[in-house]
Amino acid sequence: MSFATNHTATLLKYGGISFIAGAVNHGMFSETRSVITASFGVCFYLLGSWLEMRVQDAQRQSWADVLGVGIVSSIGLGFFTGGLQHFPDSPDRSLWVVPLGFTLSLLAMYYMDWRTRMSVNRLITYALFSIAVVSGASALAWSQLTGHPADDHGHSHGTAEVQKAEVHAHGSDVSTPLATRTITVTMSDDMRFTPANWQATSGETVRIQLVNAGKVRHEFIIGTEAELKAHAAEMKTPSAAHHHDSNAVSVDAGAQGELVWTFTDAGVLHIACFEPGHYDAGMRGTISVLP
Repeated sequence: MSFATNHTATLLKYGGISFIAGAVNHGMFSETRSVITASFGVCFYLLGSWLEMRVQDAQRQSWADVLGVGIVSSIGLGFFTGGLQHFPDSPDRSLWVVPLGFTLSLLAMYYMDWRTRMSVNRLITYALFSIAVVSGASALAWSQLTGHPADDHGHSHGTAEVQKAEVHAHGSDVSTPLATRTITVTMSDDMRFTPANWQATSGETVRIQLVNAGKVRHEFIIGTEAELKAHAAEMKTPSAAHHHDSNAVSVDAGAQGELVWTFTDAGVLHIACFEPGHYDAGMRGTISVLP
């Protein structure tokens, strides 16, 4: 295999695995973009495997290996790496995605490269031991993450209850005015707000009904772009310990909460979730405040 071919095949295979891992991280194939991303990942992996097969002298691999075992291998490696990467964000999902991905990758490697060199008994022994270790480690990580609802940064917000907006340049205290309308925002484990971008009118008081449709805790924070970017940077420091109940609500998995906010000035406000990893994964949006 020439260097150029080997490099191309490697890029395609590992790029495919990354695509599948990304689909696992951001939706677990629950939305169209994730399905398309995973499909591209499988195709890239198969194309890289095909390039390798074309130039192998021994021709040990067949088309059945490339199409059948290759799909299992790509999905297994994608599941395993994606589950590990986002274990802190989605422990309930990673609890079974990581062991499943490990098992699929193990079986695929055996049937593609080792079935003529390793006995079934040795495979079973190794598989039982290694799968037990991976499953046990995943269970331990899950218990640690789900057993400590407070996040590692020590920041807290009100949980599933009405919050009042403190006086800002972009919002006013709503202890007196009543909301003129309600908008429902759904928070999900694909790290998205739905809707992520919506409009309000200057002077309007809106009740923002928050629905956590996921299996992990999410939060809704409102502020200017500069405020949220600064907060995102602060939350990455080991000593971060912020309490900003006035402009945020934290909602447990399957629960609901609300935030009542009066929009005073025209412009663009931003929303975000600062649970570990959620903001970087794209859990953010905007509110366009019209005059």
